[in-house]
Amino acid sequence: MDIFLRYCNYRRNFCIYAGVCLDRDCIMYRCVLIILSLLLSFPAAWGRKNSPPYNVRKHEVAFSGAIYPGRYAFGYDFSLFGRDRSGYPYSLSGIYHDAVTYNKERVTDTWSLSYTYNFTEIFALSASLSYEGGWNEYYSRADDSRISVFGCHYLTPMVTARFSWLNRGLVRMYSSAGAGVAVSFADMHNAVSGSRRDRSPDASVSLQLTPVGISVGRSLFGFFELGVGTIYVGGCFGIGYRF
Repeated sequence: MDIFLRYCNYRRNFCIYAGVCLDRDCIMYRCVLIILSLLLSFPAAWGRKNSPPYNVRKHEVAFSGAIYPGRYAFGYDFSLFGRDRSGYPYSLSGIYHDAVTYNKERVTDTWSLSYTYNFTEIFALSASLSYEGGWNEYYSRADDSRISVFGCHYLTPMVTARFSWLNRGLVRMYSSAGAGVAVSFADMHNAVSGSRRDRSPDASVSLQLTPVGISVGRSLFGFFELGVGTIYVGGCFGIGYRF
């Protein structure tokens, strides 16, 4: 018997689980737990006696990409123009079109640039700018011609507080929490008529929580993070430089 709580987005292609879950839907949840366990076991294997003291450098610049972009996990707002998810108005004709069309979704993933200032060995503040885009394209089943395209683009400036709880010569492990504003730009293009509609930019709160992150290197370093939020869900990889 499984005992668990879960939140799923409207497409039900992503869920967050909590508790004990034994069914196949928890494969992603188990994988995250395995990676988290490996990260937490790394400090013990590193060995305090063999590690030189950590040399704090005040400045960091970094570039990263998400494994699973946050807006795609929680759902793009493709109904910005008063239409249902099939791309047609709610009506009998809309139901008919639902049977003669099919759709494809594309995403850019999430890409971020960041600057970090290390106040101490433990505490740091970061300022970042992230981009993520998604498109929902509709095609005719009769001839595979494209009918319409709904698009959303997000630019997200964010400030993040980071707390490092392990510092070694080459390895740093940390947790962080960030908040910012996601500015979205949406458009709809009708390939049949050639018309295009743009919506005014919209702003919403953006949050990102990273329970565990690990960086390896001194001046040039690579890092991996596990987190959940509007920037990414699951994990992200990146590379950075300290000076």
